Amino acid sequence: MQYSWGQRVVAYLVFMVMAILVVIPLMAGLLTAFKPQIIWVSSPPIWIFTPTLENFEFVFVQRQNLLHLRNSLIIATGSVTIALILGVPAAYALARFRFRGSKGLLQWLISLRMIPPIVVVLPFYVLFQTFDLRNTHIGMILAYLTFLIPLVIWMMRGYFVEIPSAMEECAMVEGYSRLQALRKVVLPVVTPGIIATALLNFIFAWNEYFLALILGGRNTSTLPVATATYVGRARVEWGNLFAINLIIMVPVIILTIILRRQLVKGLSLGLVD
Repeated sequence: MQYSWGQRVVAYLVFMVMAILVVIPLMAGLLTAFKPQIIWVSSPPIWIFTPTLENFEFVFVQRQNLLHLRNSLIIATGSVTIALILGVPAAYALARFRFRGSKGLLQWLISLRMIPPIVVVLPFYVLFQTFDLRNTHIGMILAYLTFLIPLVIWMMRGYFVEIPSAMEECAMVEGYSRLQALRKVVLPVVTPGIIATALLNFIFAWNEYFLALILGGRNTSTLPVATATYVGRARVEWGNLFAINLIIMVPVIILTIILRRQLVKGLSLGLVD
């Protein structure tokens, strides 16, 4: 379909306006993270100032958010790793073997991802209290797995479907078992898809707030939960709030930059058959 010159101009203008509306708040937050406290909420806003790291020093040293950062890394990394270990073989089985109820099982799995956390948080809270899992890293990882594993299975099944089954059959003719064919032939091909899936799941786990708030505690509090402490009834600590938000964003940005090539390859494989 060919678009006229006027339609292209209008489309570009719309995209530019949308990009500006997204970038301006991000830039304002980035600048506020480096502003001295005295000009956090100055009116009119001060755009030219001497940057300071006092907000980051306050967040890390006085509020002891290094503990929260450690908890976020442990919980997000542990839950994503276990989700991949359990979800990738399950996705392969659902992609290669047809059995009664397989489609219904897939629909049930994706429905688990759609359930709002507030619906299941009360049963989770009762179970965690009963089995003494609340405020533990193991308990938090188990809670995160309930929404990470379905997403891993759904995404990775799409990647496995894209791979011709003839690849495994040829390997099995050469004497490989199905497990060896999966490990040595199929997994290297879908590695970009695994990386894309892992990164997307890491973002979900890293940013999870509600489950971490209800099921966590002093020993397992994560960075997203810690952000709420900078918003009070009387005032909002804007500089400190944007500083900790920047800290939350940095690991995801670094991972995305490092894995950008594999991420593009993985996303280009397609998600559904």
